[in-house]
Amino acid sequence: METFKELDLFWILVSGFLVFMMQLGFSLVETGVVRTKNTINVAMKNLIDTVFSIMFFWLFGFGLMFGLDNYGLIGTDKFLIDGKDLHLNGFFFFQAMFAATAITIVSGAVAERIKFNGYIVVAIIVSAIIYPIFGHWAWSENGWLKALGFIDFAGSTVVHSLGGWIGLAGAIVLGPRLGKFRKGKVVYFAPSNHNFIVFGVFILFFAWFGFNAGSLLAFDPAVTSILINTLLAGVFGGFSAWIITLFSKDKVGVEIFSFGIIAGLVGITAGCFEFTTTQSAFVGFLSSFIMHYADIFLTKKLKIDDPLSVVAIHGFVGAWGTIAVGFFAKLPENFTRLHFIYIQSLGVVVAFLFTFISGLLIFLFLRKINLLRVRKKHEVLGLNRSEHNARLPWVDTIQSIIQIMKTGNVDRKIYEERDTEIGIVSRFFNYLLNMLKQKNAELKKSNTNLSVKAYHDNLTKILNRNGLLKKLSEKNNNYILAIIDIDKFKTINDTYGHDVGDYVLRDLAAIISNKIRTTDIFARWGGEEFILVLDTTDLLQAQNITDNLRKEVENSKFKTVDKITVSIGVSEFKTKNDTFESVFKKADEALYQAKTNGRNRVYVY
Repeated sequence: METFKELDLFWILVSGFLVFMMQLGFSLVETGVVRTKNTINVAMKNLIDTVFSIMFFWLFGFGLMFGLDNYGLIGTDKFLIDGKDLHLNGFFFFQAMFAATAITIVSGAVAERIKFNGYIVVAIIVSAIIYPIFGHWAWSENGWLKALGFIDFAGSTVVHSLGGWIGLAGAIVLGPRLGKFRKGKVVYFAPSNHNFIVFGVFILFFAWFGFNAGSLLAFDPAVTSILINTLLAGVFGGFSAWIITLFSKDKVGVEIFSFGIIAGLVGITAGCFEFTTTQSAFVGFLSSFIMHYADIFLTKKLKIDDPLSVVAIHGFVGAWGTIAVGFFAKLPENFTRLHFIYIQSLGVVVAFLFTFISGLLIFLFLRKINLLRVRKKHEVLGLNRSEHNARLPWVDTIQSIIQIMKTGNVDRKIYEERDTEIGIVSRFFNYLLNMLKQKNAELKKSNTNLSVKAYHDNLTKILNRNGLLKKLSEKNNNYILAIIDIDKFKTINDTYGHDVGDYVLRDLAAIISNKIRTTDIFARWGGEEFILVLDTTDLLQAQNITDNLRKEVENSKFKTVDKITVSIGVSEFKTKNDTFESVFKKADEALYQAKTNGRNRVYVY
């Protein structure tokens, strides 16, 4: 391991600090892009992958990547470095930040549906095996790709495309988020916090200076060239993203503009030491267009759901930046331009095949052991709750409101957090619920009154024809029907007047209502006719009941008219094919016979 001058070592460490800030930048961007119900989960993923990636990079990855070369494929020592080599410590510190960055890129592609512990497994394998092995091929002094002349100065392919291609494998195996594609159309999920996206890009832009310039591993004037190239590529990436929104959208979108800056930075990372300022600006400018159209192709054509456009930004743009080195950079000794482009393209293709296939194997294995995707109900609820039992007051309040709206249960109240904005909203909503509850009670009372009027006879206060039919619709045919008719009721009306007739109808309804059983149904059919539904299938019992009622009426005293009599026709359901209408018709015929035979009698059909 080479030794560093003190100033160079200081620069490497400062650059390592800056690269570590990329974790915060990516966390802010990802937290801002995903929906509120998953913000805590993605923040935790960015934190946990920092822990596990650095831990396993120290255990295995650093040795595989920078250890003593074995056939240009892997390193064989420098595992678990003991910290005694102070210069090696500085180099490890810087490279560990790169390992953490590579895995945190994957997080965005699998956001909002991967199990937390499943993601930890991905972080461990990527940082311990996949990233170090390809990193050895491209960056180790004797790595086989580097020996061929492959150049990726700070990691457009080694870090960014690697994370992007593994993210692509994850997005394919996981499948889209619930509701992302409906009836062939892409559904837009609004970000939870646009400010976080912008703040995150600011931090990433700042940290990228350490990412690229620190990769020189020396503090000399060449650092200024790397810094200005990085700066120009980033701003021209933002500029081209602005142009895209200018011609394809009404307003400048926060996401595409912010992602355009990141794309410019990814594109320049491979050639930031080799390019001129003009070339850097061009690479950054073209990066946003590649990102934009790659994302459209993946989402609309292939129906791949990549919440943070990781594959387009890091995978495709990383590949473009690496191949651009072959087009624009100074030719290595004994290289033709075509051969240089071939070597750069070979490195890109090897990176894709190795990392994408490895990623597929990892995610398919996780799916096999049921450690990949969260359950549907947990995805709907949100990974903040299902994976971490963490709650956000706004989200909880909104979910409580939605639950009340779905169930219609206005007796529930939502929690009122004191002295907060959401608490004020909750209090106001509970006030509205209370008003709605009162109005609902009034409406129920009104409906009850309407129901009484609709199904009860105004004069006698017993069921009317509609009320009877409604009651019968709720019963089977295990009953006997009786029609009760007041004898010579027309004579009563003609002799005493309709007011007296009304008294007779009311008194008769009261007498019979008091004498029948609670399971029987009594109703006024119309005029002087009443219907009695007897809760029995015993015709003889029905005859006895109706005859006793006839006698009760005959023996009762009525206002003004003194005495009245009734005739009753009775019928039963004789077959399964009988209906209320057919039985009613038979009971009516029986009533006619009772009238014909002298009135004041019961006749059974």
